[in-house]
Amino acid sequence: MVILTAWNKKDIKTISESGLFDAEFYTHDNTDAQQSGLDPVVHYVLSGVKDARNPNENFNTVIYYNLYRNVIGQNENPFAHYIRNNNHLMFFEKGLLQDYSYETITKLITRFRTYPFFDPDDYIRMNSDLSTAHIPALQHAVLYGIAEGREVFSKRAIVRFLGNACKKPLDYTLSGAEKISAGPQSIGVFHHSAGNSFIVELAECLVGYLRDSGLNATVMTEKTAAADAPDLCIFCAPHEFFFLDGNETWKRDEIIQKSIMFNTEQPQTVWFTRGILYILMSAGVMDLCHQNLDGFALSGLPVFHFDPPLKPQACRLLAADRTHPLFRVLPKAARQGSSPFTPFAERSIDISFFGNASARRERFFARAARFFSDYRCFFYYRKADGPIPSTGAYDILSRLPRLVAENSKIALNIHRDDNCFFEWHRIVVQGMASGAVVVTEDCFAHPLYKSGVHFLAESPRHIPNLVEWLVRTPDGQETASRIQANMFAVLQDQAIAQSKTRDLRRYVSSVWSAVQ
Repeated sequence: MVILTAWNKKDIKTISESGLFDAEFYTHDNTDAQQSGLDPVVHYVLSGVKDARNPNENFNTVIYYNLYRNVIGQNENPFAHYIRNNNHLMFFEKGLLQDYSYETITKLITRFRTYPFFDPDDYIRMNSDLSTAHIPALQHAVLYGIAEGREVFSKRAIVRFLGNACKKPLDYTLSGAEKISAGPQSIGVFHHSAGNSFIVELAECLVGYLRDSGLNATVMTEKTAAADAPDLCIFCAPHEFFFLDGNETWKRDEIIQKSIMFNTEQPQTVWFTRGILYILMSAGVMDLCHQNLDGFALSGLPVFHFDPPLKPQACRLLAADRTHPLFRVLPKAARQGSSPFTPFAERSIDISFFGNASARRERFFARAARFFSDYRCFFYYRKADGPIPSTGAYDILSRLPRLVAENSKIALNIHRDDNCFFEWHRIVVQGMASGAVVVTEDCFAHPLYKSGVHFLAESPRHIPNLVEWLVRTPDGQETASRIQANMFAVLQDQAIAQSKTRDLRRYVSSVWSAVQ
């Protein structure tokens, strides 16, 4: 005969009515529970809890008891106490995320569950050794898989979601000048000192816009002293910042929870997967790709599309740059000076391209090599051995692309792989802001910049035909001049710049209000 105390009856009622007890999970490996003839909930309350058994896959009895032993009643069941007091959190083994609180990990897993690029079946298919694992695929991905470098997001899921996102019409609407809530007293925009020079440019650009919006912002790095920590942190390229050395001061739970992450990576890359943990643990996310934001928004994150118009300004070289071999091979006119406003026909380089090697680019340049040999070209095409830093042997590459583009009629954009992202840095920063006409493969839609108006898109096979028409025919040169004029009209439009500044201030202030 089973004798139930008043506490037992109260706990059994609480657990049964919660719907959180998984009888199939509980009895799966507990043969004594199956043979006892007792309701699984009753068995758990009377004896299972004493044997450190768990009522479902998301709750660890021992961990919870050790955390709350001082407040759990003497005869109270830990799981019943959890349901009454803390059922907004999850309690399980933290895996490789030992440094983070259950509150943060719960938020991470909750967001990951609704993040559209993750599919549990795909994860098991891509990691067949997990087919017999007892831990659910989602938890394994978050607690172990990402840190272990496993393949987490299937290309199929990414393409399916982004394909649907690209079907939506996309246009930018100027924002109003209504009152915006107060922002933080200080903002630190972080990049890693050993990271990519492109990220440094983004950090500096973001700080400029934050200051224009009236906020106190400063560029910071992993070397910034903890004593100088700002009220709000914005981490550029979390896949770099939190995986390169020296970030221990900023990798803490209490900082991540209240920070904004600025994602700069495309989701099909291993770097994006590295950064997703920090993105989904944060208070908000910014991205260069508008379509990426739809996925983050579905996971419950406040999102912001950062794509500020850039003021066309002549590139400034260092004195040492002029002795560099890459500078000395430029045409004489390019070495003597440049301006973004140089007319199309007067530019001394026909076509330029800067980028890392990839199989797709290799095929394109190999097929078009003979065609390009009839033109004056500047192609910097390298095999990547890591990020291009803004200091050291490669530091000229943080300035030279702008100088070359200011002297180029056409700036090429060939995608790294089969994903057609609007590559903001190559198209807007290196191309449009330098006055070059951007010729690119088809890209994702952009709210502000339109194909045929601000740049020209064509299939790789027919890009040579488009280049020849632009450079060598009167109609093509007339079109190129029109594209140039349209670009400058957008980049110099003060109404757009002020609206974008208000958008940024409004977003930062809303995130700041939420974390207070």
